[in-house]
Amino acid sequence: MMAYYFGFVPSDKLKALISEAEQVVASNEQVDYYPYRDALTHQTARDLIDNLLVGLVEIIPNPERQAAMRKIVTMIERSTDTLLNILLGKESNEEVMPSFHFLRDRATFIDNDGIKRVGFKLSDADAKTVNTGFAAITPEHVDVKAFKTALETMNEETLTHFISRYAETLKLGMIKRKSVPVAKAAIDKGMNMALNKLLPDLPDRSLNRLADYYRPFIIEKSE
Repeated sequence: MMAYYFGFVPSDKLKALISEAEQVVASNEQVDYYPYRDALTHQTARDLIDNLLVGLVEIIPNPERQAAMRKIVTMIERSTDTLLNILLGKESNEEVMPSFHFLRDRATFIDNDGIKRVGFKLSDADAKTVNTGFAAITPEHVDVKAFKTALETMNEETLTHFISRYAETLKLGMIKRKSVPVAKAAIDKGMNMALNKLLPDLPDRSLNRLADYYRPFIIEKSE
């Protein structure tokens, strides 16, 4: 049976933080875990934004549009950092462990080439929407609407996984917990703004480049 995953290869910095955190936890060192968890969370967010948005900016042909997109990316980076600074903080090692387990077991997977990726399994319905949208962009034929739906679905699922599901592992009071959907909505809005600014005016050639950029993030694996 085949399953589809969203995932990217982590940056060298994130790889180093993942292995450092794993070593600290495995060795039962008498140190505070929360700084490792916090560094890992911030870097995972940066890697996500780099892969989903910064890389996208690089392939936009128009310099003015590139500049507008960079502003949106900066806004999303700030919103994400603000959210994480609110949510993360000093906690006992016991309280930190659910977050570590999430990052290790539910936010990484091994791809078909044996490479560890940061990502997660897509539901069958979301995988179908994403694959249909990516298949709708070819050199011969372009269906922007289906492609946009695919990107929105991919972004929404990614935010849900890395913000909403991850936040469930954090020990949060009521006020902090209420800030999670508010911040997620702000980041979501920024990402949709990026897509709405970008997609309508792109020529078919650029849309194909965009689809080629995102396709490697969707991995088909046998279960």
